[in-house]
This record gives sequence, C-alpha cells and structure tokens, in this order.
Amino acid sequence: MRATNALAGLVLVAATAWPAAAQAPAAPAPVAGDPAVLKKSCDKGSMADCYTLASMYRRGEGVARDASKGAGLLKKACEGGHARACFDLAGMNRTGEGVSRDIPKAVVLLKKSCDLREGEGCLQLGLMEQEGRDVTKDLGEAATFLQRACEAGMARGCGALAPMYLDGVRFPRDAARGGSLLRKACDSGDTDSCVVLGKLLATGDGVARDARGAVALYTQGCNGGLGRACYELALAHERGEGAPRDGARALALYAKGCEQGDPRGCHAEGRLVRDGVGTTRDLKKAAALFGKACDKGAPAGCVDLGLLTESGGGTAPDVALAAALYQKACSARDPRGCLRLGMLYHGGVTGMGKDVSRAATLFKEACDGGDLAGCSALATAYVKADGVGRDLDRGMELYKKTCDAGYAADCYNLGSQYQRAFGRVSDLAHAVPMYQKACAGGAAAGCYELALLHEVGNGVARDHSKAVAFLQQACTAGIKDACAKLKGR
Repeated sequence: MRATNALAGLVLVAATAWPAAAQAPAAPAPVAGDPAVLKKSCDKGSMADCYTLASMYRRGEGVARDASKGAGLLKKACEGGHARACFDLAGMNRTGEGVSRDIPKAVVLLKKSCDLREGEGCLQLGLMEQEGRDVTKDLGEAATFLQRACEAGMARGCGALAPMYLDGVRFPRDAARGGSLLRKACDSGDTDSCVVLGKLLATGDGVARDARGAVALYTQGCNGGLGRACYELALAHERGEGAPRDGARALALYAKGCEQGDPRGCHAEGRLVRDGVGTTRDLKKAAALFGKACDKGAPAGCVDLGLLTESGGGTAPDVALAAALYQKACSARDPRGCLRLGMLYHGGVTGMGKDVSRAATLFKEACDGGDLAGCSALATAYVKADGVGRDLDRGMELYKKTCDAGYAADCYNLGSQYQRAFGRVSDLAHAVPMYQKACAGGAAAGCYELALLHEVGNGVARDHSKAVAFLQQACTAGIKDACAKLKGR
C-alpha cells in the first residue's frame, strides 16, 4: 500500500515554535551573571557575551527586563557572526518583541543564521517555505533548507523532508529514501517521524513490511504522549495487525489518543462504543464522543453524529441538525458527509426541501472524494437524468467502476444498460457477464435476468435447469416475479 499525502502530512502538523527567548550558552565562570562585566566584554568584541547579555535583558534576569535593549545586543552579536543571535533576532522580528514586526527582515536573519550553520534557522526557513507560512510557498527552497537542517542534526528537518520523497513532491517518488530520512529523524528523537515510519513498516512501502516493528514504534510514541501514535496502536489492536486483536485494548488506546489531542481517537472510541466492541453498547456516550471529535476537527465524527441524529439513536431525531453536521463534514472534504447530505436533498425528507440538482452536485463531490457509494448514486443520476443532464456513457463508466469495486447491484445496473441499450444497439455479450457478476455478488436482480435469458436462449444457451436454478436464487432473495414464475411451472 502506497504512502499518501495524508500519511506524510503527519510530520507537518505544526510549525516549530519561535522562542520568546533563547537559552544562553554557558558563560565563562568569571563573568557569569554580572551584567557590567558582560557589557565590557561585549564592547571589546565578545559576541558570545553580547548574546548572553541580550538574553538576560529579554528575560529580565539580573537586569530590568528590556526587550528593545535585548534586540540591540542581538543585532550586534548577529553582525559579529553569532549564529544563534541571528536566529533569536529573527524570532523577535517575526513576533514584534522589542522591535517592529518585520517578516522580510526575519527571513533575511534566518538565512544568515542558517548560513552560519545554525540548524534551527535552516529548519525554520524550510518549514516556512514548505507550508507557505509568512512567505510564498516554494518547495525547491524548502527542500534545500530542510536538507541543510537535516545535515546539521535537526531531526525534524529530516522528518519534514521525507514527505517530499514519499509523495513525489519536488523529487521523483522514492519511498526508500523517504523511509531512510524518517528512520534518521526517529532515531534522533523526532516522535512524529517514528509514527510515519511505523505506517511505512505496516504497509511495506519502500521498506520491508514489519507490522510488529510498526507496533513497537507506535507504542514508543504513545508512551511518549503522542495522541496519533496511540490512535495507530489502537488501530493495530482492532485489526489484529502486528498486535493481538483486542477490542477492549483498542478502545482504551483510542480513548488515550483522544485525551492526548487526536480527534480521530475520539471518533474511533465513539465508533466502538456505538457498536459495543470492547464495551457495552451506549449510543448516548457514542454521540458525545462523535460530537467531541467533530468539534475538534475530525469530520468523520460529524458524519457519525449526523447519522445518530438523523435516526434518533442516542438523541432525539433532528434532520435539520443532521444536515448541518453533514454539511460541516462535506466542507471539510469528508466524502461521506457529502453523500449523506445529498441523500437528504434527493429524498426530500421532512425538514429538507427536495433538490435533486443539489443532490447530484453533492454525489459528485462524494465520488470525486473517493466514496464509491457517491459514484453509484451519481451514475444513477446520469442514467436517469435526475438532477443532471442524461449522460449514459458517463453513467456506465461509473457503474463499471463501482461494479469492479464489488457493488453487485451496479453490476446489474451496468448489465441492464448493455442489454436494454436505450437508443443504442443491445449488447448481450457484455450484459451477460455483468448479470453473472451481479448474481454471484448477491444482487438477486442479476439472477432473475439470467433466468429469463436462459429460459429463451437469448445471448446464452437455452437451458431449462439453469433457468430454474436462477429463479430459485432470485425468489429466495425476495424477487416476487421469480417466485411467481416458479409457481407457474
């Protein structure tokens, strides 16, 4: 399974904080903590002592706090070649501490600190360029600075560079190179990178597949307080991949992930509580957990809360509120939210006006987002001209996609399109395999059509016994016409 942008993006979740004050390097014993001595030494050209005194002014330690004086001393130290002074002064210019806020000047100072081999300066610049934060996004520049940060021993620089190789952004896709960078970052203490490396080990993408190794990395991250590591560890226990299948253990780990700030953990905990996995089924508690996930930015929580709200599970039925939750999820690019909202508009349920055009638009959003049920609904809309212009070719193309993915009913729909032609030449050579696939997949309508074709020998050999067998399958599955035909024999 290939690493995706969603996976690789785990290492990009937050920018490194700009320190309000940097920790000063240890000063020689004779002048430690003595502002007057430090000033004399600074005036004589000791940039290290200028930096130490600047830090004291910024923190108000041994002198009255004066950020402006601190900035002046950092400027002197930076001009004298003190890399960390340039980095700290960049932070002051970015936040407006003791100086006027000036982002362009901050960028110049970061570049200077990086050129002076201050790894954090390279890292900050790389992240800013990568994310388009305060500067124009430039992945080429980002890669350059992140590489320099990585070489300077900044674990996060290696971790942030890895996604460019994992996802083929800026460089040709190279999962092995991405994995190597993640390993370097993880071994250097970047827990975020350990989690992403765990995902690669779990899928075998660019590295040897090692589900147990992935679990070990997730465990390390979870024990270190990383919510999303707890989430991945819980998922491993739920699925039994690299860890014993254990619903109760998964539930506890999802709860821990939720508590440690990963809203997906809240959603997954709610899902298990809703389904009674590892605990007693409790719809009200599940609804509360879905609400927490939704509020904290997990759109899947909004969808599942919407489903409970729409049906009245765990709360009073409220279609309008369910629609609002689906809309929130859809706006956050959760295709299930778009699908469910489209279904409400299409059905015109109480509390919602019927709007098949809006429904079709939402089905397309769901389909474009990877939801096959949305593709199925959109295919039907094209075939029936329901909210969109009739487009049989597009409808059949979508039915083929969903049929290939296991939607047996759409195999039947595709076969029906081939057979009935609707203004084109009937194509039983293609229809029959679709009916066979539909019937084998559990779509009884496909069995019934096969029975009719075998009964008369249309597109297949005439075969009474096969016709009866298919009729029995269809009748057992609830096709009344099939039952009636059997009785009439």
